[in-house]
Amino acid sequence: MAPDLYDEDYTELVDIYSFGMCVLELVTVEIPYSECDNVDKIYKKMSSGVRPAALNKVKDPEVKAFIEKCLAQPRARPFAAELLKDPFFDEIADDDDENDDCSCSYQ
Repeated sequence: MAPDLYDEDYTELVDIYSFGMCVLELVTVEIPYSECDNVDKIYKKMSSGVRPAALNKVKDPEVKAFIEKCLAQPRARPFAAELLKDPFFDEIADDDDENDDCSCSYQ
């Protein structure tokens, strides 16, 4: 949950924060803030801007930069349309371009 949700002053950018946390968990195979043993400690870290320890395990600088964009302060977080232009998605976009002529149908 994004820290701005606790302040009850939030926008759809809380979803970007959550997406960043999901990416972090997928990349590290570790639940963000698992170093904390209770919810209060997680809240204190989040509200003071301390990132999850799992972020230090991300070795790829491009992936880490992408996650950090998602976890930024609310006004610095990009909207989803901006995130799609990030280099993080370049390889995925290239894969999609190769399949543009595919006559496959999904059911």
